[in-house]
Amino acid sequence: MAALATTVGIGAATLALAVGNTTAATQVDPASRAIEYLQGHQSASTGAIPEGASTASVSEEYAIGAAAAGYDPSALRHGTGPSVMTYLAAHAASACATAGGCGLLIQAVVAARLNPSSFGGVNLLTALHGLYDSSTGAYGDGEAFTQALAIQGLVAASQTVPPAAIHDLVNAQDTDGGWDYVLIKDDADAASDTNSTAMVLMALDAAGTRSRNASALAWLHTQQDSDGGFPDQAGDGTDPDSTSLVFQAVLATGENPAGSAWAVGASTPLTNLIATQDADGGYTFPGDGAPDPFTTAQVPPALERAPYPLTCGASPCFTAGATLSAPRVPLLPQP
Repeated sequence: MAALATTVGIGAATLALAVGNTTAATQVDPASRAIEYLQGHQSASTGAIPEGASTASVSEEYAIGAAAAGYDPSALRHGTGPSVMTYLAAHAASACATAGGCGLLIQAVVAARLNPSSFGGVNLLTALHGLYDSSTGAYGDGEAFTQALAIQGLVAASQTVPPAAIHDLVNAQDTDGGWDYVLIKDDADAASDTNSTAMVLMALDAAGTRSRNASALAWLHTQQDSDGGFPDQAGDGTDPDSTSLVFQAVLATGENPAGSAWAVGASTPLTNLIATQDADGGYTFPGDGAPDPFTTAQVPPALERAPYPLTCGASPCFTAGATLSAPRVPLLPQP
C-alpha cells in the first residue's frame, strides 16, 4: 500500500449540504461521510487517529480533509476529548523531525488556520529549512514524497521555494513522463508510479512550474484502470488512495478529472471514489476485509476537489467551530 500516510511515516519506498451528528449514514455528501467515519475513530483521550507509526500523518490528513470539507479541525473531536490539532501540537517536534512529515504537518496547521511559525512550541518553518541541503536541492532523504511534501508545505505557508528544490524534481522526471519514488531519472530499480507522479505534479504546480504537466498527464492516462481508478506500484489494482492522489494532481494542472477526458466508458476517478465508499463512510484497500482510517484519510480532499496544498482562495475553507453536528455550506467547488 503506497499511501501518503505510510510514505510520511516510513519513507517513500513503499500518500449538497450535510446534516447529522451521530452516524455516517446521516451525512449526505461523500466527503462528510468519510470525515464522520474518521471522527468515529478519533481517540477520546489524545485527539489522534491512532494508526501506529502512521498516527501523526493520518491525523494530519484528517485535519486537511476536514478543512477541505468545510469543518474546523480544531473543533472536531470524539465526545468531549481533545481535537486533532491538540494532538498535533503536543507532538509537533517529533512530527517535524523528517522533511516529509514536517511538510505535511505545516499543511495541516495552515489548513486549520493556525500559525506554523509557532505551533506546539515549535517553529515548523525553521525546522523544515534545517532539513534542506542547498548543495543538492533536496529536503531530507530527497525522495519523491519527501521532496513534494516539503515543497507543498512551503507553498502552504507562503514561503519561497528554493529553485534548486524545484530543479531536483524536474530533473528526475522519467523518460516515460512519470516519476519514481527515488527521484532518479530512469532509475533501473524503480519504475514510475502513480503515487510519486501525482505528489510531484502537485508540488510543481503549487510552486508555479507547469512545464511538465503534459508529459506527466499523458503517462497517468496510460495507468488508468477500466473502472476509472488508478493503481499503486504494488500491482494491487485500483485503490482509493492512488485514485485520490491522481485526481488531486489532475485538478492541480487545471484539468477536470471528473470530465470526459478522464472517463473510461461511464467511469471516472470521481465515480470510482463514490462507488467504492463503504456504507459507514470509510474506504477499504484492495484485499482488505473492511474500511480503515489509514486508507480513508487520503480521500476527502479529492472528493472536495482540493489538491495539496489546500487553498480556498479569498474565502476561508470553514467557519470557525464548524462541526458535523450542523449543516455546512461547501466553500470549495463541488463535484
